[in-house]
Amino acid sequence: MSSDTLPTDQFSRRLRELTSNPGAVRASSTISTADFYGNAESWIVDTFRVDGKDETLIQRINAAGAVRIVIPPEVMAAIIRQRDRATKVIRRRGARQALETKRERGIDPAASLREHRARSGRAKKGGRA
Repeated sequence: MSSDTLPTDQFSRRLRELTSNPGAVRASSTISTADFYGNAESWIVDTFRVDGKDETLIQRINAAGAVRIVIPPEVMAAIIRQRDRATKVIRRRGARQALETKRERGIDPAASLREHRARSGRAKKGGRA
């Protein structure tokens, strides 16, 4: 196949490069959605991991047409950092709420932790564990 017949848009070029890379790992999903009025959309999400970096290619298809986006590794890294940060904050909030709930019920969190460790055989020995 000559280079004259190959698509030259960024999405097609990058998809071709990533699929032909034997070291790339691919995860693919197709998501179909419809709103209350029955307007349907299809999303095709292909994520490739190459050399520890993620790159995602997204296609959105609806009645108005199609949009194809290449999300480069630097942007994917920012998305992943933001997701991880949000997860950390949510877990911290949940832990604080659990601590407050125990205190409201009159449970000493430190004592219950010591009891749990003693039962599971993970009691502190010496300094900090």
